Amino acid sequence: MNLRIYDPTVLAIELRHRQFGYSVYQGHRQLLDWGVRVYPAVGELEAAMVSKRLISLLRLFAPNVIVVKRERWDKAEVNVHMRGVVDAVKQEAFAHAVPILAITEENVRRSFLNFACKTRDEIAAVLARMFPELVWNLPPKRHPWQSEHRRTIMFDAIALGLAYWQHPSSEIPNAPG
Repeated sequence: MNLRIYDPTVLAIELRHRQFGYSVYQGHRQLLDWGVRVYPAVGELEAAMVSKRLISLLRLFAPNVIVVKRERWDKAEVNVHMRGVVDAVKQEAFAHAVPILAITEENVRRSFLNFACKTRDEIAAVLARMFPELVWNLPPKRHPWQSEHRRTIMFDAIALGLAYWQHPSSEIPNAPG
């Protein structure tokens, strides 16, 4: 685990089309808030709704860094739905002077190897043991024929935030555009 002189506030965001999961950490042991923000719109309206929901989190928690998943961020170049969402996050991060850091899915999974976790269900169960306040939010185990539970995105964001403390990340230039 990387040692830091102070405990920054970290906002981890798991981006998806029409929703994002988030978690807010104060240091690596204190989970301040978590949840899912839904924005049932597309196009420019979708980007505006993402901005609105993100601004409320930025104002409430004043994070020192925003953490995103590298693969989702990179897919925005080819995915029309995600492009507007990513641009909205970049613009709000720039407006609030908050750097954006990217962590790969592989690094998130590596963070849980010590717990012998191979699946997202197993990672969510470990997170619920680490943070007992999450137990009631634990999504049911997913079977191959089932779609992802709506709370899974929230646990993905919590895992992403925890992975920030364990792996060096790369900064994404967050100038608007």
